[in-house]
Amino acid sequence: MLLEVLNQHGQFCSSLKLRISAGLWLLCATSVLAALPALVPRPQVLQTNAGVFTLCPPQAIPGLPTLAPTTIHADEVGRPSGEYLAMQLFKSTGYRFQVESNSGAAAVSQAILLTTNGALGSLGGEGYELTVATNAIVIRAPAAAGLFYGAQTLLQALPPEIYGARPVSGVPWTVPCLYIKDWPRFPWRGFMLDSVRHFFTKDEVKVVLDSMALHKLNVLHWHLDDDSGWRLEIRKWPLLTQVGAWRTDMMWNLNPRASQCWDGTNYGGFYTQAEAREIVEYAAQRHITVVPEIEMPGHSSAALAAYPQFACGCPTCYNGPYSLNVTSYVGGVFCIARPETMDFLKDVLTEVMEVFPSPYIHIGGDEVRFTNWQNHNLDRALTNSLGIADMQKYQGHFTQQIANWIKSQGRTMIGWSEIMNGGLVTNAAVMDWLNTRAVQTATNRQYVVMAPSATLYINKWETGDQNGGGVVFSNEPPAQSGFVPLASVYAYEPIPTNLPPAYTNYILGAEGPCWSEWIPSLLNLQFRMFPRLSAIAEVNWTAPALKNWMDFTNRLVVHKQRLTHMGINYNPSATPPQLGAWTPSLTPANYATLTWDITASVSAPGEINVSFCWKSGKHGLYIAWAALLENEVEIDRDTHAGYTGYTPVKPSYVLRLPAYRPGATYRLAASVKGRDGTDSHGIVYRTNWN
Repeated sequence: MLLEVLNQHGQFCSSLKLRISAGLWLLCATSVLAALPALVPRPQVLQTNAGVFTLCPPQAIPGLPTLAPTTIHADEVGRPSGEYLAMQLFKSTGYRFQVESNSGAAAVSQAILLTTNGALGSLGGEGYELTVATNAIVIRAPAAAGLFYGAQTLLQALPPEIYGARPVSGVPWTVPCLYIKDWPRFPWRGFMLDSVRHFFTKDEVKVVLDSMALHKLNVLHWHLDDDSGWRLEIRKWPLLTQVGAWRTDMMWNLNPRASQCWDGTNYGGFYTQAEAREIVEYAAQRHITVVPEIEMPGHSSAALAAYPQFACGCPTCYNGPYSLNVTSYVGGVFCIARPETMDFLKDVLTEVMEVFPSPYIHIGGDEVRFTNWQNHNLDRALTNSLGIADMQKYQGHFTQQIANWIKSQGRTMIGWSEIMNGGLVTNAAVMDWLNTRAVQTATNRQYVVMAPSATLYINKWETGDQNGGGVVFSNEPPAQSGFVPLASVYAYEPIPTNLPPAYTNYILGAEGPCWSEWIPSLLNLQFRMFPRLSAIAEVNWTAPALKNWMDFTNRLVVHKQRLTHMGINYNPSATPPQLGAWTPSLTPANYATLTWDITASVSAPGEINVSFCWKSGKHGLYIAWAALLENEVEIDRDTHAGYTGYTPVKPSYVLRLPAYRPGATYRLAASVKGRDGTDSHGIVYRTNWN
């Protein structure tokens, strides 16, 4: 790739200057030294040149000379991306750009042109060219997706403030002159959202989709049912949501105050089919395909709580009665020996496919509790009649039937690694989380999505270390055990080293799953997602030879500013803002109040998420409550009991500031005591700051 920065200053193309309200002199159509844009993911070909293109307001400003305004032109295919671009630019600039129809191929003076006319067919359906000159911008692509991705790159080439939700003054809206020729390495560039353990509202899912679009990610794998909840309306079987969408325990020691889905008695929620269709359409506008996951035959307690007639369960069976509370979270399994079970699953999948036009339908298939089948007379009888002694082969028998039926409906089944444990299942793709089935599947000329838990499960800790006994010391809220550092994510290579070159095209790409057992809110989800999902985006998009860790981290400095302006609560990947600390000399033997001045960490109203992180000592710290004080007056209090130590329990607190008062002093207070001793050391962090 040619990566060139020309170190010479040009001459102004126009001396006309427009003074705006903030006192900034905005130069329209100028030529100055172009800075290298910090683009994520990194393009395949990037050339920079001297000069900039500056957005000029389309509206005439009274009392000032009329300048040549910037306009947006688009052909029929490019019009949706042109409208999207105009909307994004309006939010932060306040400029109301109209999108004009233009089917021509030539650049238009002072315009941004999105066109398929003259595009290089070799770029494929998602590739594009972006040319920025001092007096025109052209985004050219063979198809709509490429035009959309070109628009995303153009937005990133503008100052980070372009991602703000409100007009910003004092910013020169300039784009460096450049040429980009770009296309993705893989067709599947995904993120998995788990709406089961924690329910994310329709609007929160849209926020996730917007952050995916920024990174040119194109698949939202949506986990919609599991043992702990059923999240999609199925009209023929209404109890799936009436019963299966609710449970009587938050589970996983989550702080109820962090969630809007807990009413003190029940936790949950579900998406109506109309809401799901709205999300699918919203995603499609951003060239994101939503792949639904409906678990079978295991991880099905929620479904079986609603319809136990499809279970292996009975009073003496392994998993006992089905109920959505913490005491019976045991991993329900469908009785696949019952013909009516298959009818039920086909009914469910039929409605799922009516909502989701995705070419792939995910059926889970992981971690099946075989004891359920072994202890059930109908399943034992069927295995005997089939001559199957291995329960993995019995699962394979079921999975093949589902794969064949889904294929007959014009779709393709995809499932987790275990669907191939009993032998190859045809008419199916594999999502390999165990990192054990990719080569076997691809060499059978079947498609694979890589999602290894050790490298890409971004619900795990990003930072931290362990002592000799394996105890986790992390600066983050509790998470799934294990570490997935940003550097490891960035270094990941989706093509297995032992896969023969003839079969590499069967690796569709990679995705980052984010299971939500320990994720009670959108803020915490974003903390887990970013910047690791930014790294996954580059793994999927950029040629391996162009990847460079130091270059990526340098670009992240600017990219994190984009995330900040979007309101995304990313993990700083170093040390979160420290609010305070405790030492043995400060640790009381009986409950007493400790306070810390946190004024420097408070700059706006909203939530203040606080995490107590034990670092050393034989004994941990009990927390009775935490409170926020403004000028020594208590504003808010989170009263749940927590503990931080070897096995932390709810050590995260949510405090709400209804209004920020500049000049006020803010303090964090907490009632704490040592557990069986006072030798504890620890730090109190803030884990959100936007």
